[in-house]
Amino acid sequence: MFDDVDETRAAQANALHRAFLVSLIAELEARQYAEDNDSSDSSSSSDDSDTDSEDEDFILSNTILNKLAELYSNRYLRERVPIRKTSEILDLLLGDWKINHPKIFRSYLRVSPQCFDDLVKIIEPHSVFHNNSNNKQAPVERQLAVALFRFGHYGNAASTLKVALQFGISYGSVQNYTSRVLEAVTSPTFQASALQWASPRAKAEAMEWVEQETCPSWRKGWLMVDGTLVPLFRRPAFFGNNFFDRKANYSTAVQIISLPNLRIIDFSVGRPGSTHDSTGWKDTWVYPHREGLLRGDEWVWADSAYPLTKWCQSPYIKFVSIHIFLSDIGLSTYPRPDKRLPNNKEFNYHLSRVRVRSEHAIGYLKGRWASLKGLRVAVDDGEGLEFASIWIRGAILLHSYAMTHEHNAGQSIERDGFFMSGKRYMRRKRKFEREWKLTGRDRTVHRQETDEEEDTALLEGKLRREQLKESLFAELGMELQPIAEEDEGDYDDMDLD
Repeated sequence: MFDDVDETRAAQANALHRAFLVSLIAELEARQYAEDNDSSDSSSSSDDSDTDSEDEDFILSNTILNKLAELYSNRYLRERVPIRKTSEILDLLLGDWKINHPKIFRSYLRVSPQCFDDLVKIIEPHSVFHNNSNNKQAPVERQLAVALFRFGHYGNAASTLKVALQFGISYGSVQNYTSRVLEAVTSPTFQASALQWASPRAKAEAMEWVEQETCPSWRKGWLMVDGTLVPLFRRPAFFGNNFFDRKANYSTAVQIISLPNLRIIDFSVGRPGSTHDSTGWKDTWVYPHREGLLRGDEWVWADSAYPLTKWCQSPYIKFVSIHIFLSDIGLSTYPRPDKRLPNNKEFNYHLSRVRVRSEHAIGYLKGRWASLKGLRVAVDDGEGLEFASIWIRGAILLHSYAMTHEHNAGQSIERDGFFMSGKRYMRRKRKFEREWKLTGRDRTVHRQETDEEEDTALLEGKLRREQLKESLFAELGMELQPIAEEDEGDYDDMDLD
């Protein structure tokens, strides 16, 4: 039924076009015929009669043109069929549920009522919510509510059509509300209030936590970096193969730098999912400014995907490398598989106790904004990729703002449902990755090709790691096992792929 109605206006337009062309051709032929016979016509014809004749020739075509102009004066060529909708849920959210049922409100919009009100106050002055049009925008709180709902949900239920029907607004309004809110929350003003470098107190608390989890010598490693992938709901038409990641999904890559208390203090977005973490890591603000941000011997904890340097420490990985150790005669090296070296497993275990908090930070982010588990943004051109990056950027900034607000309100992170949901999500992801590696499809080790300067940085990083390992064992009262010599036959069963 709807298809028949939708085709009515289009059919009328096509018929009028055809009629206009036919009549115009016929009238032009008639005029040409009349001009050919001018020589045989009576010379007594007046100029007025010629003018009247020409006007009469084009009466039909002018009538059709007027009909077409009337048809196109409306914005839509298809009939607009009203769809019954109601804004009752949105009214309840911003009314009764917000006041009397804050848990329901938070389950919908992923922030507390108090945090929501403060967000409205912060973004309301932004110019995107003010225009000189005769048609006034919807109240900022309604626009923010729709956008937050989209950020916090994913899958078919979070599609633009379903959101429009659920909240009783138009399809275009859903898009406009989301775009306006994203523009406001990614502005420099909001970012300055939501994302800040660690204060001296936060830095001291981070160092204290690391020391309690490991040993005093490790306290200066108070930052951690990790990468995550944001899956896209379908293959991008914009260089789609570049977005195909190692987990057989189409995604975009994100880098997160966080503290042990799960606070995000820096990030980078916009890279395709196939980008290696070591590349995306360089897009962060910390990487080029590390000399001014990291004082003395401070460093960042990372996983084995990141280049090992003096200021970026990662675990031992399982491939044959040049082993560096301290001896009585100085720095010595020899080839040895890191996985077979004594004490390295213990070192990696204690390092993982620190680094797991970076996974918790990412899990908490995706637990709050579930849209990052499957982003419904079409990356079909450069603008689509930019919008996807703005979406992720806005979600990170909103999460950081909400965390600060909830911390000030005395809410515990460990008991937060979003945090627990995120931990379960990251646990499932780790299990999937382990199974993936066991299949042999992800056994390729990232081998860096470094120049002379990077080789020096790598040696310094390995030396620092050895010192950290020795201090860990010494302060925990553990004995370092001596490195035993091995015959060449011991390497016959090694898998060097």
